[in-house]
Amino acid sequence: MSTIARHLGKECGYTCQTWLSIDIADRYFASQYRTWFSTTLNPQLNGSSSNPLVLFQELDRIVHTNDYNHSRVDQLKVRLSRWVTGSRLSPADVSALLAEVAAAPMPALRPLLWKIDLRNIHVRRMTSIGQFPDEYQVGDLLASEVQVIVP
Repeated sequence: MSTIARHLGKECGYTCQTWLSIDIADRYFASQYRTWFSTTLNPQLNGSSSNPLVLFQELDRIVHTNDYNHSRVDQLKVRLSRWVTGSRLSPADVSALLAEVAAAPMPALRPLLWKIDLRNIHVRRMTSIGQFPDEYQVGDLLASEVQVIVP
């Protein structure tokens, strides 16, 4: 099988996800996750917005200090809202989720650091190669393909 691991020469990838995005995917999208990842935990040539370690550290601090005015909070909520709005969910579900995202308390945005097993993910499932050298996207990642390494 032509796997992502084979194409990238790496057995695993890393990503930082918020608890809320995972919860929404679990409840509304059959635990399939649209996930950006890198093949190293701290890719030096990626920007901060595409570095799982930097994202985790930043978001962890934002949540622990309850910094609800931080621009990252607005960015996360906008991205979650766009994902929900662009989905095939019913208008009622979209409306309910948009209200939930808008009202989400800081603890719902707590970060989780994931390790993704790329060895069994077919390369056709890689939906995008991002702007940075070590940035990729899988649109249908399954819970069985990830391991939470920092909850």
